Amino acid sequence: MPDATEAADRELRRQLATLIYSQVVPALPADAITAAGWWNLVARLGCPLPLVVVHDFGLVLTAQRLGGLRQVRRDLGRVPAPIGRYQALLARVAASEAVTELGAAPLRDEMLAVILARVLGDVYLRWAPRGVIPSELPTSSPMYELDRDTLARAHDPGWALAFVQRLVDHERGVLARLDQIEAGALRLLGLFSAEGAGADLGDLYQLLGSGTGATDVVDFSLQLLPSLLETKRRASAQRFSIDGYASVERRGNVDALLPGELAHDEDVFVQKVLFDDLLFYGHERQNQAIRRLHVLLIDASASMRGAREIFARGLALALAKKLSLQGGDVWVRFFDSRLHAKFDLGRTARRDLPRFLAFRSERGRNYARVFSDLAVELGRLVRDEGRQVAITFITHGACHIPTNTVETLAGLAHLTGVFVLPSQPLDLEYLPRLHRVQVVTAASLARPADKRRRALEIIDEAAGP
Repeated sequence: MPDATEAADRELRRQLATLIYSQVVPALPADAITAAGWWNLVARLGCPLPLVVVHDFGLVLTAQRLGGLRQVRRDLGRVPAPIGRYQALLARVAASEAVTELGAAPLRDEMLAVILARVLGDVYLRWAPRGVIPSELPTSSPMYELDRDTLARAHDPGWALAFVQRLVDHERGVLARLDQIEAGALRLLGLFSAEGAGADLGDLYQLLGSGTGATDVVDFSLQLLPSLLETKRRASAQRFSIDGYASVERRGNVDALLPGELAHDEDVFVQKVLFDDLLFYGHERQNQAIRRLHVLLIDASASMRGAREIFARGLALALAKKLSLQGGDVWVRFFDSRLHAKFDLGRTARRDLPRFLAFRSERGRNYARVFSDLAVELGRLVRDEGRQVAITFITHGACHIPTNTVETLAGLAHLTGVFVLPSQPLDLEYLPRLHRVQVVTAASLARPADKRRRALEIIDEAAGP
Protein backbone atom coordinates (compact mmCIF):
# COMPACT_ATOMS: atom_id res chain seq x y z
CA MET A 1 0.00 0.00 0.00
CA PRO A 2 1.62 3.31 -1.13
CA ASP A 3 0.09 5.31 1.77
CA ALA A 4 1.46 2.91 4.38
CA THR A 5 4.90 2.91 2.75
CA GLU A 6 4.94 6.69 2.58
CA ALA A 7 3.91 6.96 6.24
CA ALA A 8 6.65 4.52 7.27
CA ASP A 9 9.29 6.48 5.31
CA ARG A 10 8.09 9.73 6.84
CA GLU A 11 8.32 8.27 10.35
CA LEU A 12 11.78 6.87 9.57
CA ARG A 13 13.06 10.30 8.52
CA ARG A 14 11.54 11.83 11.65
CA GLN A 15 13.16 9.23 13.90
CA LEU A 16 16.54 9.28 12.18
CA ALA A 17 16.70 13.04 12.68
CA THR A 18 16.79 12.47 16.47
CA LEU A 19 20.13 10.65 16.13
CA ILE A 20 21.81 14.06 15.98
CA TYR A 21 21.51 13.93 19.79
CA SER A 22 23.18 10.51 20.03
CA GLN A 23 25.81 10.31 22.77
CA VAL A 24 27.33 6.96 21.79
CA VAL A 25 30.34 6.88 19.45
CA PRO A 26 31.32 5.90 16.86
CA ALA A 27 28.07 6.50 14.98
CA LEU A 28 27.69 4.10 12.05
CA PRO A 29 24.83 3.66 9.54
CA ALA A 30 24.69 -0.03 10.51
CA ASP A 31 23.98 0.98 14.12
CA ALA A 32 20.96 3.00 12.98
CA ILE A 33 19.62 0.01 11.05
CA THR A 34 20.08 -2.24 14.08
CA ALA A 35 18.39 0.35 16.31
CA ALA A 36 15.42 0.52 13.94
CA GLY A 37 14.94 -3.24 14.38
CA TRP A 38 15.03 -2.79 18.16
CA TRP A 39 12.59 0.12 17.88
CA ASN A 40 10.09 -2.04 15.99
CA LEU A 41 10.17 -4.67 18.74
CA VAL A 42 9.84 -2.10 21.53
CA ALA A 43 6.93 -0.45 19.67
CA ARG A 44 5.09 -3.80 19.64
CA LEU A 45 5.19 -3.64 23.44
CA GLY A 46 3.46 -0.26 23.31
CA CYS A 47 6.54 1.96 23.83
CA PRO A 48 7.50 3.76 20.59
CA LEU A 49 10.39 5.69 22.15
CA PRO A 50 12.50 8.26 20.31
CA LEU A 51 14.97 6.35 18.16
CA VAL A 52 17.96 8.14 19.69
CA VAL A 53 17.15 6.66 23.13
CA VAL A 54 16.69 3.14 21.73
CA HIS A 55 19.91 3.57 19.74
CA ASP A 56 22.05 4.76 22.67
CA PHE A 57 20.67 2.49 25.38
CA GLY A 58 20.70 -0.49 23.03
CA LEU A 59 24.35 0.00 22.07
CA VAL A 60 25.37 0.43 25.72
CA LEU A 61 23.52 -2.73 26.80
CA THR A 62 24.94 -4.80 23.93
CA ALA A 63 28.50 -3.54 24.22
CA GLN A 64 29.74 -7.08 24.96
CA ARG A 65 27.88 -8.57 22.01
CA LEU A 66 29.17 -5.87 19.64
CA GLY A 67 32.75 -6.18 20.83
CA GLY A 68 32.69 -3.30 23.31
CA LEU A 69 33.49 -0.79 20.56
CA ARG A 70 30.85 1.80 21.55
CA GLN A 71 31.61 4.47 24.13
CA VAL A 72 29.63 7.31 25.68
CA ARG A 73 30.73 10.78 24.57
CA ARG A 74 32.68 12.89 27.02
CA ASP A 75 32.67 16.19 25.13
CA LEU A 76 29.48 18.24 25.41
CA GLY A 77 30.15 21.17 23.09
CA ARG A 78 27.09 23.17 22.10
CA VAL A 79 24.21 20.87 22.95
CA PRO A 80 20.73 21.41 24.44
CA ALA A 81 20.52 21.49 28.23
CA PRO A 82 19.11 17.95 28.89
CA ILE A 83 21.82 16.29 26.80
CA GLY A 84 24.54 16.80 29.42
CA ARG A 85 22.50 14.96 32.05
CA TYR A 86 21.51 12.37 29.44
CA GLN A 87 25.18 11.74 28.70
CA ALA A 88 25.87 11.26 32.40
CA LEU A 89 22.95 8.83 32.70
CA LEU A 90 24.30 6.72 29.83
CA ALA A 91 27.72 6.66 31.49
CA ARG A 92 26.16 5.41 34.76
CA VAL A 93 24.24 2.73 32.87
CA ALA A 94 27.39 1.60 31.05
CA ALA A 95 29.29 1.34 34.37
CA SER A 96 26.51 -0.47 36.26
CA GLU A 97 26.78 -4.04 37.52
CA ALA A 98 23.56 -4.89 35.72
CA VAL A 99 25.16 -4.24 32.32
CA THR A 100 28.13 -6.42 33.28
CA GLU A 101 25.76 -9.25 34.24
CA LEU A 102 23.74 -8.82 31.06
CA GLY A 103 26.96 -8.98 29.05
CA ALA A 104 27.51 -12.52 30.32
CA ALA A 105 24.25 -13.67 28.71
CA PRO A 106 23.62 -14.09 24.97
CA LEU A 107 21.42 -11.01 24.56
CA ARG A 108 19.18 -11.49 21.53
CA ASP A 109 17.24 -8.66 19.91
CA GLU A 110 13.88 -9.60 21.44
CA MET A 111 15.47 -9.82 24.90
CA LEU A 112 17.02 -6.38 24.48
CA ALA A 113 13.67 -4.93 23.38
CA VAL A 114 11.97 -6.30 26.49
CA ILE A 115 14.73 -4.88 28.70
CA LEU A 116 14.32 -1.45 27.10
CA ALA A 117 10.55 -1.60 27.59
CA ARG A 118 11.01 -2.62 31.24
CA VAL A 119 13.61 0.06 31.99
CA LEU A 120 12.08 2.95 30.04
CA GLY A 121 8.39 2.02 29.95
CA ASP A 122 7.40 3.97 33.08
CA VAL A 123 9.05 7.12 31.75
CA TYR A 124 7.26 6.70 28.43
CA LEU A 125 3.89 6.39 30.17
CA ARG A 126 4.54 9.72 31.93
CA TRP A 127 5.53 11.40 28.67
CA ALA A 128 2.79 13.77 27.48
CA PRO A 129 2.82 13.54 23.64
CA ARG A 130 1.50 9.99 23.33
CA GLY A 131 -0.87 8.90 20.62
CA VAL A 132 -1.31 6.28 17.94
CA ILE A 133 1.71 3.99 17.64
CA PRO A 134 3.31 4.68 14.23
CA SER A 135 4.07 2.10 11.59
CA GLU A 136 7.13 -0.11 11.83
CA LEU A 137 10.32 1.50 10.60
CA PRO A 138 11.76 -0.02 7.40
CA THR A 139 15.18 -1.56 8.00
CA SER A 140 16.23 -1.29 4.36
CA SER A 141 16.25 2.24 3.03
CA PRO A 142 18.76 4.66 1.43
CA MET A 143 17.82 7.20 4.13
CA TYR A 144 20.15 5.45 6.57
CA GLU A 145 23.08 6.81 4.55
CA LEU A 146 21.90 10.43 4.78
CA ASP A 147 23.83 12.94 6.87
CA ARG A 148 22.26 13.42 10.31
CA ASP A 149 22.66 17.20 10.24
CA THR A 150 20.79 17.30 6.93
CA LEU A 151 17.96 15.20 8.36
CA ALA A 152 17.82 17.38 11.48
CA ARG A 153 17.45 20.53 9.38
CA ALA A 154 14.64 18.99 7.34
CA HIS A 155 12.84 17.36 10.31
CA ASP A 156 13.08 19.19 13.63
CA PRO A 157 14.15 16.61 16.26
CA GLY A 158 13.31 18.88 19.17
CA TRP A 159 10.27 16.75 20.07
CA ALA A 160 12.66 14.04 21.36
CA LEU A 161 14.20 16.44 23.88
CA ALA A 162 10.97 16.42 25.88
CA PHE A 163 11.35 12.68 26.41
CA VAL A 164 15.08 13.02 27.21
CA GLN A 165 14.22 15.67 29.81
CA ARG A 166 11.63 13.36 31.37
CA LEU A 167 14.16 10.53 31.28
CA VAL A 168 16.89 12.36 33.18
CA ASP A 169 14.35 13.69 35.69
CA HIS A 170 13.55 10.07 36.59
CA GLU A 171 17.15 8.82 36.53
CA ARG A 172 16.91 6.95 39.83
CA GLY A 173 13.83 5.05 38.68
CA VAL A 174 15.55 4.08 35.43
CA LEU A 175 18.62 2.73 37.23
CA ALA A 176 16.42 0.91 39.75
CA ARG A 177 14.46 -0.74 36.96
CA LEU A 178 17.72 -1.82 35.34
CA ASP A 179 18.89 -3.44 38.57
CA GLN A 180 15.62 -5.42 38.75
CA ILE A 181 16.23 -7.17 35.43
CA GLU A 182 16.69 -10.91 35.97
CA ALA A 183 20.02 -11.58 34.25
CA GLY A 184 19.83 -15.19 35.49
CA ALA A 185 16.69 -15.77 33.44
CA LEU A 186 18.53 -14.57 30.32
CA ARG A 187 21.47 -16.89 31.05
CA LEU A 188 19.03 -19.77 31.48
CA LEU A 189 17.42 -19.03 28.12
CA GLY A 190 20.86 -19.02 26.53
CA LEU A 191 21.54 -22.57 27.74
CA PHE A 192 18.64 -23.99 25.74
CA SER A 193 18.50 -24.62 22.02
CA ALA A 194 17.74 -21.65 19.76
CA GLU A 195 15.90 -23.90 17.29
CA GLY A 196 12.28 -23.18 16.49
CA ALA A 197 10.33 -19.98 17.04
CA GLY A 198 11.59 -17.30 19.41
CA ALA A 199 9.88 -16.39 22.65
CA ASP A 200 6.76 -14.26 22.59
CA LEU A 201 7.55 -10.66 23.56
CA GLY A 202 4.73 -10.60 26.11
CA ASP A 203 6.02 -13.77 27.79
CA LEU A 204 9.55 -12.37 27.94
CA TYR A 205 8.25 -9.08 29.33
CA GLN A 206 6.46 -10.91 32.13
CA LEU A 207 9.50 -13.11 32.86
CA LEU A 208 11.93 -10.20 33.23
CA GLY A 209 9.63 -8.22 35.48
CA SER A 210 9.78 -8.27 39.25
CA GLY A 211 7.36 -10.42 41.19
CA THR A 212 7.20 -13.39 38.79
CA GLY A 213 8.35 -15.77 41.54
CA ALA A 214 10.70 -17.52 39.09
CA THR A 215 13.99 -16.24 40.53
CA ASP A 216 14.59 -19.18 42.89
CA VAL A 217 13.70 -21.69 40.18
CA VAL A 218 16.13 -20.01 37.76
CA ASP A 219 18.94 -19.96 40.36
CA PHE A 220 18.47 -23.65 41.20
CA SER A 221 18.38 -24.59 37.50
CA LEU A 222 21.61 -22.70 36.89
CA GLN A 223 23.24 -24.70 39.69
CA LEU A 224 22.35 -27.96 37.93
CA LEU A 225 22.75 -27.25 34.22
CA PRO A 226 26.54 -26.70 34.01
CA SER A 227 27.02 -30.31 35.13
CA LEU A 228 24.93 -31.60 32.24
CA LEU A 229 26.25 -29.78 29.20
CA GLU A 230 29.08 -32.19 28.31
CA THR A 231 26.77 -35.11 27.48
CA LYS A 232 25.44 -34.02 24.11
CA ARG A 233 24.78 -36.88 21.73
CA ARG A 234 24.09 -36.11 18.09
CA ALA A 235 21.82 -38.37 16.10
CA SER A 236 23.60 -40.17 13.28
CA ALA A 237 23.05 -38.68 9.86
CA GLN A 238 23.94 -41.96 8.11
CA ARG A 239 21.50 -42.98 5.41
CA PHE A 240 23.53 -45.47 3.33
CA SER A 241 23.98 -49.23 3.53
CA ILE A 242 26.57 -50.33 6.04
CA ASP A 243 27.39 -53.98 5.32
CA GLY A 244 27.11 -56.89 2.90
CA TYR A 245 24.20 -58.23 0.84
CA ALA A 246 21.27 -59.57 2.84
CA SER A 247 18.37 -60.05 0.40
CA VAL A 248 17.06 -59.72 -3.13
CA GLU A 249 14.74 -56.77 -3.73
CA ARG A 250 12.83 -54.95 -6.46
CA ARG A 251 14.57 -51.63 -5.88
CA GLY A 252 18.20 -50.62 -5.59
CA ASN A 253 21.20 -49.02 -7.24
CA VAL A 254 22.64 -50.09 -10.57
CA ASP A 255 25.79 -51.44 -8.93
CA ALA A 256 23.59 -53.88 -6.95
CA LEU A 257 21.78 -55.28 -10.01
CA LEU A 258 21.79 -59.08 -10.24
CA PRO A 259 24.20 -60.13 -13.05
CA GLY A 260 21.52 -62.42 -14.50
CA GLU A 261 19.33 -59.40 -15.29
CA LEU A 262 21.90 -58.22 -17.85
CA ALA A 263 21.48 -61.46 -19.83
CA HIS A 264 17.98 -60.49 -21.04
CA ASP A 265 17.36 -59.23 -24.55
CA GLU A 266 17.30 -55.46 -24.87
CA ASP A 267 13.51 -55.28 -25.33
CA VAL A 268 12.87 -57.53 -22.34
CA PHE A 269 15.33 -55.54 -20.22
CA VAL A 270 13.61 -52.23 -21.08
CA GLN A 271 10.23 -53.74 -20.25
CA LYS A 272 11.48 -54.99 -16.87
CA VAL A 273 12.87 -51.50 -16.16
CA LEU A 274 9.55 -49.83 -16.98
CA PHE A 275 7.58 -52.24 -14.79
CA ASP A 276 10.08 -52.18 -11.88
CA ASP A 277 10.65 -55.88 -12.40
CA LEU A 278 14.44 -55.95 -12.09
CA LEU A 279 16.07 -57.70 -9.15
CA PHE A 280 18.72 -56.10 -6.95
CA TYR A 281 20.85 -57.26 -4.07
CA GLY A 282 19.69 -55.66 -0.82
CA HIS A 283 22.23 -54.43 1.74
CA GLU A 284 22.04 -54.71 5.46
CA ARG A 285 20.73 -51.33 6.61
CA GLN A 286 21.14 -49.31 9.74
CA ASN A 287 18.16 -49.66 12.05
CA GLN A 288 16.25 -46.38 12.22
CA ALA A 289 15.48 -46.09 15.90
CA ILE A 290 12.21 -44.48 16.91
CA ARG A 291 12.77 -41.25 18.83
CA ARG A 292 11.89 -41.88 22.44
CA LEU A 293 9.35 -39.57 24.05
CA HIS A 294 10.02 -38.32 27.58
CA VAL A 295 7.04 -36.80 29.41
CA LEU A 296 7.82 -34.82 32.54
CA LEU A 297 4.77 -34.06 34.70
CA ILE A 298 4.94 -31.42 37.44
CA ASP A 299 2.34 -31.13 40.15
CA ALA A 300 1.21 -27.47 40.18
CA SER A 301 -1.38 -27.74 42.94
CA ALA A 302 -1.30 -25.58 46.07
CA SER A 303 0.50 -28.33 47.99
CA MET A 304 3.60 -27.78 45.84
CA ARG A 305 4.23 -24.16 46.84
CA GLY A 306 7.55 -23.04 48.31
CA ALA A 307 10.50 -25.43 48.51
CA ARG A 308 8.65 -28.19 46.69
CA GLU A 309 7.89 -25.96 43.72
CA ILE A 310 11.46 -24.67 43.45
CA PHE A 311 12.95 -28.16 43.54
CA ALA A 312 10.35 -29.68 41.19
CA ARG A 313 10.62 -27.03 38.48
CA GLY A 314 14.39 -26.72 38.67
CA LEU A 315 14.74 -30.50 38.50
CA ALA A 316 12.35 -30.69 35.55
CA LEU A 317 14.28 -28.04 33.59
CA ALA A 318 17.62 -29.74 34.18
CA LEU A 319 16.20 -33.18 33.38
CA ALA A 320 14.60 -31.85 30.19
CA LYS A 321 17.97 -30.46 29.13
CA LYS A 322 19.74 -33.74 29.89
CA LEU A 323 17.21 -35.82 27.97
CA SER A 324 17.17 -33.49 24.96
CA LEU A 325 20.97 -33.70 24.76
CA GLN A 326 20.74 -37.48 24.69
CA GLY A 327 18.24 -37.37 21.83
CA GLY A 328 14.49 -37.83 21.76
CA ASP A 329 11.50 -35.61 22.36
CA VAL A 330 10.90 -33.97 25.73
CA TRP A 331 7.48 -32.70 26.78
CA VAL A 332 6.88 -30.97 30.10
CA ARG A 333 3.34 -30.60 31.43
CA PHE A 334 1.83 -29.20 34.61
CA PHE A 335 -1.13 -30.87 36.29
CA ASP A 336 -3.55 -30.03 39.09
CA SER A 337 -7.26 -30.70 38.53
CA ARG A 338 -6.46 -31.26 34.87
CA LEU A 339 -3.53 -31.89 32.55
CA HIS A 340 -2.25 -28.62 31.10
CA ALA A 341 -0.81 -27.98 27.63
CA LYS A 342 2.69 -29.27 26.91
CA PHE A 343 5.93 -27.29 26.81
CA ASP A 344 8.33 -28.73 24.25
CA LEU A 345 11.62 -27.99 25.99
CA GLY A 346 13.51 -30.15 23.51
CA ARG A 347 12.71 -28.42 20.21
CA THR A 348 11.14 -25.06 21.07
CA ALA A 349 12.70 -24.25 24.43
CA ARG A 350 13.29 -20.57 23.63
CA ARG A 351 9.60 -20.11 22.93
CA ASP A 352 8.19 -22.21 25.77
CA LEU A 353 10.64 -21.54 28.61
CA PRO A 354 9.33 -18.05 29.58
CA ARG A 355 5.77 -19.42 29.77
CA PHE A 356 7.01 -22.39 31.78
CA LEU A 357 8.73 -20.18 34.36
CA ALA A 358 5.74 -17.85 34.65
CA PHE A 359 3.13 -20.63 34.92
CA ARG A 360 0.79 -20.34 37.88
CA SER A 361 -2.07 -22.65 38.77
CA GLU A 362 -5.28 -21.37 40.32
CA ARG A 363 -7.14 -24.68 40.29
CA GLY A 364 -7.63 -27.47 42.82
CA ARG A 365 -6.46 -31.00 42.20
CA ASN A 366 -7.98 -34.14 40.73
CA TYR A 367 -5.25 -36.73 40.24
CA ALA A 368 -7.61 -39.50 39.18
CA ARG A 369 -8.85 -37.43 36.25
CA VAL A 370 -5.35 -36.22 35.30
CA PHE A 371 -3.75 -39.64 35.06
CA SER A 372 -6.82 -41.18 33.45
CA ASP A 373 -6.65 -38.57 30.68
CA LEU A 374 -2.93 -39.21 30.39
CA ALA A 375 -3.50 -42.94 29.93
CA VAL A 376 -5.90 -42.25 27.06
CA GLU A 377 -3.43 -39.91 25.32
CA LEU A 378 -0.55 -42.28 25.92
CA GLY A 379 -2.46 -45.25 24.53
CA ARG A 380 -3.09 -43.33 21.32
CA LEU A 381 0.60 -42.42 20.96
CA VAL A 382 1.79 -45.96 21.55
CA ARG A 383 -0.87 -47.54 19.35
CA ASP A 384 -0.94 -45.14 16.41
CA GLU A 385 2.64 -43.89 16.32
CA GLY A 386 4.53 -46.74 17.95
CA ARG A 387 6.28 -44.36 20.34
CA GLN A 388 8.48 -45.53 23.18
CA VAL A 389 7.47 -43.41 26.16
CA ALA A 390 9.02 -42.69 29.55
CA ILE A 391 7.05 -40.74 32.16
CA THR A 392 8.50 -38.96 35.19
CA PHE A 393 6.01 -37.24 37.47
CA ILE A 394 7.09 -34.92 40.30
CA THR A 395 4.62 -34.46 43.14
CA HIS A 396 4.20 -34.68 46.94
CA GLY A 397 3.44 -37.57 49.28
CA ALA A 398 -0.36 -37.25 49.08
CA CYS A 399 -0.71 -37.78 45.33
CA HIS A 400 -3.41 -40.47 45.30
CA ILE A 401 -3.91 -42.16 41.92
CA PRO A 402 -6.19 -45.18 41.32
CA THR A 403 -4.08 -48.31 41.22
CA ASN A 404 -5.68 -49.61 38.01
CA THR A 405 -4.80 -46.34 36.25
CA VAL A 406 -1.17 -46.68 37.33
CA GLU A 407 -1.13 -50.29 36.09
CA THR A 408 -2.41 -49.14 32.70
CA LEU A 409 0.25 -46.43 32.48
CA ALA A 410 3.02 -48.80 33.60
CA GLY A 411 2.02 -51.15 30.78
CA LEU A 412 2.39 -48.36 28.23
CA ALA A 413 5.47 -46.50 29.48
CA HIS A 414 8.41 -46.57 31.84
CA LEU A 415 7.01 -44.87 34.94
CA THR A 416 9.04 -42.96 37.52
CA GLY A 417 7.61 -41.12 40.54
CA VAL A 418 9.53 -38.35 42.35
CA PHE A 419 7.98 -37.41 45.71
CA VAL A 420 9.25 -34.13 47.18
CA LEU A 421 9.10 -33.52 50.95
CA PRO A 422 6.42 -36.03 51.95
CA SER A 423 4.81 -34.77 55.15
CA GLN A 424 4.51 -38.34 56.50
CA PRO A 425 5.96 -41.76 55.66
CA LEU A 426 5.24 -42.55 52.02
CA ASP A 427 2.42 -45.09 51.89
CA LEU A 428 0.66 -45.13 48.51
CA GLU A 429 -0.98 -48.27 47.15
CA TYR A 430 0.37 -47.85 43.65
CA LEU A 431 4.08 -47.52 44.57
CA PRO A 432 4.91 -51.19 43.75
CA ARG A 433 3.52 -50.63 40.22
CA LEU A 434 6.04 -47.87 39.45
CA HIS A 435 9.29 -48.80 37.75
CA ARG A 436 11.27 -46.30 39.84
CA VAL A 437 10.54 -44.30 42.98
CA GLN A 438 12.54 -41.32 44.21
CA VAL A 439 11.93 -39.59 47.55
CA VAL A 440 13.35 -36.14 48.36
CA THR A 441 13.37 -35.60 52.12
CA ALA A 442 13.82 -32.45 54.19
CA ALA A 443 17.37 -33.59 54.99
CA SER A 444 18.15 -33.61 51.26
CA LEU A 445 17.07 -29.98 50.96
CA ALA A 446 18.67 -28.74 54.16
CA ARG A 447 21.83 -27.43 52.45
CA PRO A 448 22.34 -26.17 48.88
CA ALA A 449 25.11 -28.69 48.20
CA ASP A 450 22.95 -31.62 49.35
CA LYS A 451 20.00 -30.30 47.38
CA ARG A 452 22.06 -30.08 44.21
CA ARG A 453 23.59 -33.53 44.73
CA ARG A 454 20.18 -35.14 45.27
CA ALA A 455 18.79 -33.53 42.11
CA LEU A 456 21.76 -34.75 40.05
CA GLU A 457 21.30 -38.28 41.42
CA ILE A 458 17.67 -38.27 40.27
CA ILE A 459 18.66 -36.92 36.85
CA ASP A 460 21.33 -39.58 36.35
CA GLU A 461 18.86 -42.36 37.19
CA ALA A 462 16.00 -40.92 35.16
CA ALA A 463 18.23 -40.38 32.13
CA GLY A 464 19.86 -43.80 32.40
CA PRO A 465 18.93 -46.94 30.48
